[in-house]
Amino acid sequence: MMLISLSKAEKLIYQALPVPKTTSIPLAKANDYVLATDIKAKRDYPPFDRITKDGIASASFTGEGQQHMDSNGYAQAGKPQAVLEDTGKANEVATGAPLPQCTDAVIPYEEIEKQADEVILKTKQVRARQHIHPQGSDSKKGTILIKKGAIIGSLEVAILGYNGIHTVSVYAKPHIAIVTTGDELVATDAKAEPHQLRRSNDVMLQAALQGYGFANIHCSHVPDDAAQLHAEFVKVLGVADVVLISGGVSKGVYDLIPDVLKKLAVKNIFHGVCQRPGKPMWFGKKKSSLVFGLPGNPVSALTCTLRYVVPALKKISGCIEPLIDYKTLGEAVDVNVPFTVFLPVKTKLDNEVVSVPNNGSGDFTSLVDSSGFIELSSDTRHFYAGECYPFIPWRTPCQF
Repeated sequence: MMLISLSKAEKLIYQALPVPKTTSIPLAKANDYVLATDIKAKRDYPPFDRITKDGIASASFTGEGQQHMDSNGYAQAGKPQAVLEDTGKANEVATGAPLPQCTDAVIPYEEIEKQADEVILKTKQVRARQHIHPQGSDSKKGTILIKKGAIIGSLEVAILGYNGIHTVSVYAKPHIAIVTTGDELVATDAKAEPHQLRRSNDVMLQAALQGYGFANIHCSHVPDDAAQLHAEFVKVLGVADVVLISGGVSKGVYDLIPDVLKKLAVKNIFHGVCQRPGKPMWFGKKKSSLVFGLPGNPVSALTCTLRYVVPALKKISGCIEPLIDYKTLGEAVDVNVPFTVFLPVKTKLDNEVVSVPNNGSGDFTSLVDSSGFIELSSDTRHFYAGECYPFIPWRTPCQF
């Protein structure tokens, strides 16, 4: 196993990524997808001079004392524009209605007194265009409302719907297969013999990916048997865009994954990264399908997924380069290996982070109170308090 640097592994993964595919989906299902095209306004917004207060519409004026006006008609939201035929009178108006023709101001009910068909103004001055949301003041027809590459959320959905778009052009999200391996692993609802463990990596990785909006996931488990592994990989490589394999990628007698993938003509792009945890990580490709061979230890599998797999999934789903979060180290840390170290940390009240003791990459129970991990470069062995380092959380913001 020839180890490569973290930066080299990242570069090789990005070079292997397929071009993002586009698809069209209903607006109601577009949340968390990435727009594949600019969205331009199909009309002015608002499309008419929109009334913003319930009251009366009239011609603006400046005067002394109370003003008396006859009330003539009602402008209702959702109805065609009304017309004030006598400028000495006023139309009653509703919020959201078009401003009646021959008027240029709205006087709210709070500033008038109604008496039968007459209104008495309590104000001496009515400014032109008051309480009116002018046509085209938000955006003009043809202007870009949302740029290509934006992640669709609640605001974007509102704008799309307002613009009459009920089918949205987006970048397709990949179909993902998670395959766990190992004779020692049994289902979560099975009785575990003294020599066995219950499976957790499949549900853990599925939860992690779902937290980032990737829901098209198929999980399966295969024992340490080359024939069964071969059959399962034939199946998943035929349908999945990205395959995550947990376990079987190291140097043990039953670490069968590299040989099985070789027989299936999956190109080995790299095997082994100078990092801890996750040193045995394997990566390859067959046609447009990506294959990540992750170590079986839970902390290694999750760390590699968050550090490599999630960014790759985002890119092939159309996302632009994400911003890197940094955290300040609250206490000095010494590292005794020439590897990049992914150090589990917890966040203190002052937003600094400190390391969390654990018993290696198989000990995920000790990390339940941790926040995530920071990335410590292999260039040095001593890391000082007060310095900032890249940070990746275990949970996405929506999971906090």
